Amino acid sequence: MPINRKNGFLSTQKGEAGFTMMELVIVLILASILGIFVLQIATSSLNTFITMRKRKERADDAVLALERMSREIRAANTIDSTGSGELVFKKADTDPTVQTVRFILNTSTNRLRRQSAADVASLPGDSSSGDIVAENVSAFWSYWIYNTSNKKRIGISLEFSDGSDWDTKIAPRNYDL
Repeated sequence: MPINRKNGFLSTQKGEAGFTMMELVIVLILASILGIFVLQIATSSLNTFITMRKRKERADDAVLALERMSREIRAANTIDSTGSGELVFKKADTDPTVQTVRFILNTSTNRLRRQSAADVASLPGDSSSGDIVAENVSAFWSYWIYNTSNKKRIGISLEFSDGSDWDTKIAPRNYDL
């Protein structure tokens, strides 16, 4: 094997061996561009995952809130008040006393709450006390629905801060059916 007298090492190739500085710079530039694209795709995928998880959590909250309200309204004996931001009704529990239940929307905190006489001393009092049924609720409506045979049902609508809205219709078992 001939010795390259200029550099003092053995070479099996004819001419220079290795990469030039220009080739290394071009490889670095191409790798950087490819890395930027991969990073953008990964960031976009992560943002989509986070958005979908928040939507699923909001949907789960809405379904749970409407199911809880439906279960209690089905047992209502009398519906006292329906309207924007409130629903008040009386239901008979296992004990013989009739319990007043109130679902109200606290517009300052965007929380839908459940109040009953057992929760607070006076029902018209502080709207911040009671169980939180749902959070980030921007609007809550309750309204009467009459079908063709003049049977009453209650409609419930929830609108959340992210713009999603949820509706249900409930037929109280013990009330005017």
